[in-house]
Amino acid sequence: MSHDNCACGATTDDRIDSGGTFLGRQDEPLEAPLPNDVGTALGRLFETGSVPTLGAWVREVRRRTGGGAIAVEDLCHAADETPHWGEIDGTRHHFVCFYDAVVLAALRDRPVDIRTESPDGEPIELRAVGEDELNVSPEKAVFSFGVEKGAEPPADRDPRREDVYAAVCPYVKAFPDVQSYKRWAETVPAATVAMPLSGATEFASELVS
Repeated sequence: MSHDNCACGATTDDRIDSGGTFLGRQDEPLEAPLPNDVGTALGRLFETGSVPTLGAWVREVRRRTGGGAIAVEDLCHAADETPHWGEIDGTRHHFVCFYDAVVLAALRDRPVDIRTESPDGEPIELRAVGEDELNVSPEKAVFSFGVEKGAEPPADRDPRREDVYAAVCPYVKAFPDVQSYKRWAETVPAATVAMPLSGATEFASELVS
């Protein structure tokens, strides 16, 4: 199904000057405090006040979309080939957003080979097995999560899944290292945070469970 309209340890964070924020490896990354600008922008989208953690954001998304988990047909499948794909059982699925390939692995609970590119064109490869195992190359790769700073809820209805995709998906990217993320974060009109890509499956499991 094609979605061409998809725009798809410690508990403190480490600042990377003005270019964004990196949440280092956490025991519970979904409950690590979000930077103020990210929490505020996410809260504005849902008119809830600042969102404190990624876990709280996932719970709010699911509440607003009926409480159900994401299904395969909800992913941002691309009609044409893209740099972001996941291959499972010999079939390659191209996505608008690379993270959908990680979600695909959690949905299918089978090995998925994933390839994506950073905004600078650097290749990043992953092999995901269900919700618990993710091998990453390069090992220091990170991924970003963010929301457009000016994103507002629709004036005539509650936000839908496609509204969330439009505001968030352009800022979910993979990078070979923290420095690459920092350079990109300085150029985009979004509030963003980055985390180790090796922990990406935990986020995915919350979306599909």
